[in-house]
Amino acid sequence: MPPILYNLKELNPFLKKVKPSKILIVTSDILENKLKWAIQEISHTNVVVLPDGENAKEWVQIEKILKQFTKIGLDRKSIVIALGGGTVGDVVGFASAIYLRGVRYIQVPTTLLAQVDSAYGGKTGINFNGYKNQVGVFNNPLAIIVDIRFLNSLSNDQLTDGLGEIIKAGLIKDSSILSLLRKEGSHVFQKERILALLVKKSIAVKQFYIRKDPKEIYLRQILNVGHTVGHAIELKYKLSHGKAVLYGLLKELAVGESLGITSHTVKVNFLVILNKLNIKINNKYRTDLESLYHDKKIFHDSITMPIIEKEGKTKVVTIKLKDLRKLL
Repeated sequence: MPPILYNLKELNPFLKKVKPSKILIVTSDILENKLKWAIQEISHTNVVVLPDGENAKEWVQIEKILKQFTKIGLDRKSIVIALGGGTVGDVVGFASAIYLRGVRYIQVPTTLLAQVDSAYGGKTGINFNGYKNQVGVFNNPLAIIVDIRFLNSLSNDQLTDGLGEIIKAGLIKDSSILSLLRKEGSHVFQKERILALLVKKSIAVKQFYIRKDPKEIYLRQILNVGHTVGHAIELKYKLSHGKAVLYGLLKELAVGESLGITSHTVKVNFLVILNKLNIKINNKYRTDLESLYHDKKIFHDSITMPIIEKEGKTKVVTIKLKDLRKLL
């Protein structure tokens, strides 16, 4: 498991120890200006800019970034720093894996969503042919820098995106996360100590499953709660990942209830938390079944899907696609 450093100031001493031949920062066009303070804190010589959001996760952008790697002259002793949210991390991780068959990279997640979810586990990749995360590889970063200061510049919408994954972590394993959210409500954003605690608790949940199952053979699939339905609406409705996961959680809790696995109180308490956090879910979305059929958890005519039994306890079940279609 890569080390996690909880302050950006720890990055330069870390870089001195690993002695890279070159350092390249990759960030988004919006963040290049927004996070000048962070870029100035990092020892570097070059900055490459990607489009903001899901537009970065296209093959054409991979071609562009690989050309930049070549132009700058990166070699296998170089280090690429992914400074940004989940899309920047996905693209940098994927491009670093295939360039020279592997160049080292470091994750510096700047959104709450990336700090609690996408920066860990080595999943990298891009969208392809209209489907989510269809092309990618497992490629663990050399280190992950989690600095709470990045969250100060986020909008309420961006913070809400991260809460989707935080709530998921509480539902699947650590119910103390849910207790904290119920107690603090929307005030959680104004309490840096509580927010930092939620980040660390969520990271611990993700790392538990990654250690048990690094390549997502079985147990790590539990981390996909909310994502089966979430991914099947995310691109169709151009939703942020966090909002799509929240919708996915609501629908998949209903599926679990219909199967007689999920306790009804889980959904009730989930809605209570959303209300306390002032989060509203649009119930008008319709699951894109064509996208669902491209889910990586499908084998033949069935899908393996994590289902929550009660707060803090989850299991993986196999459901016939025809049955899931009816339930949705």
